[in-house]
Amino acid sequence: MRTYLLAAVGLLMIAPARVETDIAAACYTECEASTKSNPEFKACLARAADKADAALNTAYQKLQDAIGATAEEAEQKPDLQLSALKDAQKDWITYRDTNCTFEDELAFGGTAMGGVYSGCVCALSYERINDFQRIRSHVLFID
Repeated sequence: MRTYLLAAVGLLMIAPARVETDIAAACYTECEASTKSNPEFKACLARAADKADAALNTAYQKLQDAIGATAEEAEQKPDLQLSALKDAQKDWITYRDTNCTFEDELAFGGTAMGGVYSGCVCALSYERINDFQRIRSHVLFID
C-alpha cells in the first residue's frame, strides 16, 4: 500500500500545474459588481473582451513557442504544426465571432445587445486560452 501511495504522490508532483481563468469572474461578475448602469456595464464588458483578446494573443504566441521548442527537441521543423495551428485558430475565430453574434441576437434588439457580444467574446477567448494551456501541458508536456 505504501508503494502505491508513494507512486501516486510522485505522479502528482511531476504533473504540470494548470491554472484556469475564472471565466465568470473575468467576464461578468467583476463588471456586475463595479457598474451601476447598462452603458457602464457594456463598456466594462468591452474592456473585459479586449483584455481577454490580448491574453489570447499572448497564449497563442506561447503555444507557437512551445511547438517550436518541441520540434527543436525532436530535431524537426515545426512548419506543418504551426500552419495547422494557424488554420485552426482562423477557423476558431470565425466560430467565436459567429457564435457571439448569435448570442447577441438573443437580446432581440434590446439594450443588452453589444454587451452580450462582448461577454461572449471574453468567455470564449478564455476558454481558448485554457485549451492552449491543456495542449501545452498534456500534448506537448510543457509547463
